Amino acid sequence: MLEVKYDDSRWRLLSRLRERALAVMKPLLDHGLNPIVYGSIARGDVDEKSDVDVFIQSPASTTIIELYLSEAGIMVRDRVLVQATPSHVPKAYLVIDEYTSVSLPLLKMTEDEVGFYRLAGQLSYEELRRGLRVPGMNKELMLIIPTPEGHIELPVERNIEEAALILGVDPKILRNRVRVLRRRREHGRTGVYREISIPRDKTFEQVLDELIDRDPALRRRIRTLGE
Repeated sequence: MLEVKYDDSRWRLLSRLRERALAVMKPLLDHGLNPIVYGSIARGDVDEKSDVDVFIQSPASTTIIELYLSEAGIMVRDRVLVQATPSHVPKAYLVIDEYTSVSLPLLKMTEDEVGFYRLAGQLSYEELRRGLRVPGMNKELMLIIPTPEGHIELPVERNIEEAALILGVDPKILRNRVRVLRRRREHGRTGVYREISIPRDKTFEQVLDELIDRDPALRRRIRTLGE
C-alpha cells in the first residue's frame, strides 16, 4: 500500500479539470440526460495529461446532444464512432478538444459494460459540484482510495475481493476488467476493433444502421439486449 500526498499545484489542477467537466455536463443535465464524469477526475489522481471524460449512460440522439452543447457555446471538433472489440457496444464520441469529450453508447449496454464506469470511479454532476471523490481503479491496476491529503494506492490483483467491496461491484466484473487490462499491459495496445470518423453529412445513427446491415454480431446483440 502506498500513500500519496498532493501538493498545491495538484489540487489546483484537479479544481480546473473539474470546473471544465461541470461546464460540459451542465447543458446535458439541464435537458435531463444525467451525465457522469469518470476516471481520474472522479478519483482525484489527476496529472497534466488527464482527460475530461463525460459519459451519458443510455443511448440518445447524438444530433440533439451536439445541439445542446452548441447552445451552451461548446463546439464539437470531431465525431468518432468507436467499438473496442467485436463484442463491445459501439459508442459515439463527441470530441471537444484534445483532452475533453462527451461519449455515449449507441446501443443498450451489458451489465459488465455499465460496471466499467463504476470500476474507474464515477460522479454525477451534483456529486462533482459538491467536491466528492470516489475510489476507482486506474489503468495500472491500482485501486485509488481518496484521502483528505491525497490518496492511497492498493494493488487490485492481490486484493480482488476487498477492492470489489470498496468499489461496490461484483468481483466477477472486476476480474474481467483486470484480465483485459493485464492483457493490454503484457501484449501492448492493439488498437480498437472499429474507429470511424463521422462525416458532417451523416449522423452516428445513420452510420450505425449501415454497420448493423453488414455485421451479424451487432444484429445478434440487438436481438439479445434490445436497442
